[in-house]
Amino acid sequence: MDRIIEKEEIKAEDFMGIPSMSLHDIEGDTLQKEHYEDTPAEEVLTEEDVELEEFSDQESVKSEETDVTLTLASATRNLPPSDAPMRKYPFKLKHNESGNILTVHHTVKEAGQQMRIQIGACCFNELSNKLVVIDKRGNIFVFDFVSKRYWRLGLRIPKVRLIRPSPQHRSEYIVGNKLGHIFIIDVDNSTLGRQSEVTNTPPDEITFANRLRNPRAANVLMRFGPAAFLVNLQSLQVSHQLDFDESRYTLKFAAFLPNSDQFFIGFSNDSLHVWSSLTLSTLRMAQPIKAKNRRLRLLPAGESIPEISLRGSDDSDLENDLTFDFQDHDYADGKLLSYCFTPDGNKMCLSTVDGFLLLLSTASFDLEKIFRLTDLVLRQFAFLSQPKERVVFGITSRNQAVMLDLANTDHKLIVQRSNAISLSLSKDGKLLSIISGGGEVNVWSTCRLFNGLQVQTRCLNHIKSTVLKHPAPLPLPLVSSSVSGRMNPELRHLLKPERLRSMLKEYGCYPEKYRFLIWTSLMDLPCNGSQFQALLKLGSPLVVRNQAKKLKIRNEAQRRSVIKIWSCLAQWCKVLAHAEFMPHLIYPFVKQLPKNGLVAFEVLATLILNHFQLWFEFHPLPPANYLALCENLLQHLDERLCKFYKAQEVLPKDYAWPLLSSAFAEILEEQQWLVLWDNIASEPPWFPIFLVVAYNLLNREIIIRLPDQRSVLSFFHDQNPLDVCKLLSKSRRLMAKCEPALHPQRFMQPFEPIPKGVYPKFLKYPSEWINQQEEQAVSLLKHNQEIDARIRHLELEEVHIMERLENGLKQEEHTRRLKEMEKLYQDTIHREEERITCQRKMLLTYQMEVRHRKSEVISKLQQSEQRRKVIEMEKDIDLLMHSIERERRRNNQQMQLAEDEIRNQEMELLAQRYYSESGGAPLAQKYYDNIQKLCRQRNQLQQDLKEMTMEQLRTPTTSCAGPYYPQLADIESSILDIQREFTDIVSSETRLTSNERRGNVS
Repeated sequence: MDRIIEKEEIKAEDFMGIPSMSLHDIEGDTLQKEHYEDTPAEEVLTEEDVELEEFSDQESVKSEETDVTLTLASATRNLPPSDAPMRKYPFKLKHNESGNILTVHHTVKEAGQQMRIQIGACCFNELSNKLVVIDKRGNIFVFDFVSKRYWRLGLRIPKVRLIRPSPQHRSEYIVGNKLGHIFIIDVDNSTLGRQSEVTNTPPDEITFANRLRNPRAANVLMRFGPAAFLVNLQSLQVSHQLDFDESRYTLKFAAFLPNSDQFFIGFSNDSLHVWSSLTLSTLRMAQPIKAKNRRLRLLPAGESIPEISLRGSDDSDLENDLTFDFQDHDYADGKLLSYCFTPDGNKMCLSTVDGFLLLLSTASFDLEKIFRLTDLVLRQFAFLSQPKERVVFGITSRNQAVMLDLANTDHKLIVQRSNAISLSLSKDGKLLSIISGGGEVNVWSTCRLFNGLQVQTRCLNHIKSTVLKHPAPLPLPLVSSSVSGRMNPELRHLLKPERLRSMLKEYGCYPEKYRFLIWTSLMDLPCNGSQFQALLKLGSPLVVRNQAKKLKIRNEAQRRSVIKIWSCLAQWCKVLAHAEFMPHLIYPFVKQLPKNGLVAFEVLATLILNHFQLWFEFHPLPPANYLALCENLLQHLDERLCKFYKAQEVLPKDYAWPLLSSAFAEILEEQQWLVLWDNIASEPPWFPIFLVVAYNLLNREIIIRLPDQRSVLSFFHDQNPLDVCKLLSKSRRLMAKCEPALHPQRFMQPFEPIPKGVYPKFLKYPSEWINQQEEQAVSLLKHNQEIDARIRHLELEEVHIMERLENGLKQEEHTRRLKEMEKLYQDTIHREEERITCQRKMLLTYQMEVRHRKSEVISKLQQSEQRRKVIEMEKDIDLLMHSIERERRRNNQQMQLAEDEIRNQEMELLAQRYYSESGGAPLAQKYYDNIQKLCRQRNQLQQDLKEMTMEQLRTPTTSCAGPYYPQLADIESSILDIQREFTDIVSSETRLTSNERRGNVS
């Protein structure tokens, strides 16, 4: 497993604020360079992982408009700690009409030479405001489009294959490398989280399910080649492995359906299976290719499917720029090439190798729409969120980034013409990133691209409307060069055949730049443009259209050119439409003249009128007379070789016709073929016969040592080592020394060029057989049409029958299910009735118990209420008693105060009277009589009390039960008080008298 390297020091020296971003590593001193070379991460990188390309000084970082120079320290040089704060650098976005708002590339300076590091993967975050870019060395850069700043993380993940934003945390991303390791990184904190080694192959797809918050659910589906794994996002542990590497078919796609816990799997047999992530069982299956073929087969005669073409209807000269190469795609892996979902997840779109876009419903996987891609195939594409299910961005098989409008198939835009490897669309659909083969990432504004598409559409509509209102005649093609025009007289005089033959004798071939101009002069081509246009307008004959379906030419543009030239030749001469070898004869000339069909047509027509004039005498059989000329010469020159051919049962149609019917292209390389035809164009029409004989003679020793007939036949279809100059010189010697009796010029007409303004008819073929073939073809066509109509009718009837059968089965199934549901409902109702009866009984019991408990509760409530009332009454009585007691005490206090006041007043009155009566006499004398009287009363009272006490002692029971007189007690206490006061007064008076006497004595 690769090591994760810490962050290297980043230094910003110059910020020019220009949109394009160039990330450079600068060269340090020797010690630092040695440290860089000893870095473990650099040791594990291979040439495949670090793809570097040199670029010139004009493409370096000194551009005044598009580049910004960012100098970064070399890798692993002065690495800061992982917890050190990340330095962020500003950048600006472009403002141009093309829509390219940012270009990012990473360049380093190593060994004094600037090199560019390839970008491995990039993606936008869930909020569509950040772009994370990882190069092949594992450097991770984050671009924030809100703050217009970027930074580099303090870790490395080498050999990155893909990166996806984590749906759980906005700052986390899932990264997979080519070794099958999965990492989770945090770009805000520059930390490496969980990691796991799933397998040893690079990941191709990572998709997420709905149950992301479940810590135990398998909510991530990862596809590694022909195997898929269900992984838990929390722990990165594999829960299930889906391995479908069988001999009949293999796994091609595996992804979760949008907004669902179900995932679909695509196989190499073009079938799609929807699985449940809970039960891991198949829920439904679809065959989109079969559905497409059925839809096309049942398409009504007047209807057609929408077609999308990058090449316009009048762009015949652009065939070389808009070709499609099938060699990267093998039909053995199925026709399905790529897929994507619409942003809302309701539709799924599939692209096929044979140029179709299929739009399916994700709910039922039914085929809804078909689009034909005539000159392109999408190997990766994505839908724009708005307008809905309409605009598609894609990468074609020719590495072009295109923008297509499915609603208006004539509207298209080429975003990037070459080197587009992969694309990534932000979640809100506003930004598009394209990784290029040159090592950079281009970020595009989809709004500007869509506006550009609208402007282009309006301009084209305006131009079309203007042209339709004021039509002008199309100019005829004028050949003014080697591929497109009629030569002027001076140039034709300079290119005389004698001069050209001497040049050919000197150099062996004509100059590459002027070769086809020389051919035009040698064959005296008239360049009849109007006649050629008339042949083009006639279209393709039926025979050519049928046979063109069998052509196996990988380059689509060359295939169309072959069909076009073949159709013109067939309209000129009927027999050429029935000759099966014509595509092999036409192809090498069309390949050398890809942009001028007129010259290619006239070259072939000239050859047919002169060099190939005897080829069609016995059509559809091989040209027996022409081949007999070859056989006679070979018999005369080498009898032993002819005997060998006879012993092996090899005829002239086996050793001569394969060379002639392919114009020698099957046995020669391209440059050898051009040299050969330079000489054929300069020689008489019978020169190919001597070429065939010379080829057999030069390879005589090889041929006679072949073991069997099969080896001999295959020899004339393979490329063998050959000296073309030796072949040509021997052919010329044979032609010069040939006996007049055997010379082919006795049986062939000399060279005659095509006259100007007309194409002469070629009539050396069995016209009656051609007419019969045409009649048979017409009858067969009608018969096939009737069969097709009958098949279509039967298929429609089958569809109707199947619909009726399906409806009948549905109705029967519906009736059966209704009966089952009725029975189920009846059983349920019966059980419910029994349950309700039981519950009613239980309810009655509960009601009786409730009533009993209710009565008990009511009685207890009444008792508690009575107790509460009694308590309240007691409280009221207590409060009343307390208030009465307070009132009584207050009255007693007032009475006591009043009595005290009265007593005080009486005492004051007594004192006043005492002072008034005594008149200064001593108190003892003054109150002597009163005191004596009081003493007597006291004695009398004491006597009465003693008597009462004695009576009480005599009668204890009665006395106890007798009444109590509180008045007597009061009187007694009052008497005691009076006595006490009187005693105090007497004592005080006595003290006063004694004090006075002492004073007098003294």
